[in-house]
Amino acid sequence: MVLPIITSVSREIFVQTPKLHEEAALALGATRWEMIRMAVFPFARAGIISGVMLGLGRALGETMAVALVLSAGPLSASLISAGNSTIPAEIALGFPEAPPGSERQAQLIAIGLVLFVITLIVNMTARWIVSRHKEFSGAN
Repeated sequence: MVLPIITSVSREIFVQTPKLHEEAALALGATRWEMIRMAVFPFARAGIISGVMLGLGRALGETMAVALVLSAGPLSASLISAGNSTIPAEIALGFPEAPPGSERQAQLIAIGLVLFVITLIVNMTARWIVSRHKEFSGAN
């Protein structure tokens, strides 16, 4: 689910690299790979990171696709056990059956808050990485 988003965003960013930068690198004697490494990748770095974070954010927040694919099962301590499901799937599958005001509903709301915090940390990290690379490249 993540890979198509990352590749499509990265491809669009690569296409937007100014032709003048590519041609200048080739005119200075760079090979095609050196041109990609020295002209295309630095220009596209922030877009690639944004695409990765967009894909990660989508994977973290996706609920219905995961709920349809995975079976309903309780969360367990082992990450490789067969009954494990993801946080979004657990919320999507467990919330409709949880009685209002019950301990189960409170647990589901708490893991929803944990999911929100994880997503917030991922987004803040992505913004920090992008801003750090903009400072180093001299872009405003």
